[in-house]
Amino acid sequence: MARLAAGLSLLWAQGAWAALGSDQASVQADQQAWAASSGQSVLAGATLYSQTLPNGVTVRQYLATSGTVFAVAWSGPVLPDFARLLGVHFQTYAEALRQQRRGVSVQGAALVIESGGMMRAFSGRAYLPGLLPASLNAQDIR
Repeated sequence: MARLAAGLSLLWAQGAWAALGSDQASVQADQQAWAASSGQSVLAGATLYSQTLPNGVTVRQYLATSGTVFAVAWSGPVLPDFARLLGVHFQTYAEALRQQRRGVSVQGAALVIESGGMMRAFSGRAYLPGLLPASLNAQDIR
């Protein structure tokens, strides 16, 4: 019962996070919540927000010109908060993790998640292929 309540609270609270499908305001909210140092770069058809968290994890959030977060990527010594990064897609990640145990690979038409590594060297990415700007390809998300 406690797991269900915790899971539901994560879903209810996700609106303030820069999760896949969220907006620019959520990226800024993450920067404040994480007390992260940040930077931004303009890409062809998107803006890349890069944030380095105090625990050493670097999170990259890709925002389309439409204002939607269409991809996130991470690297660092520990795994990021996947509930925060993946938002409503977190359940797909959690199910894949239960089945795959070591690393996660979800390759779908609507969602791609790739996560792996070992202690002190984790990395991965998640993106929504249907929202990927025409000027970028999947290899650009890293």
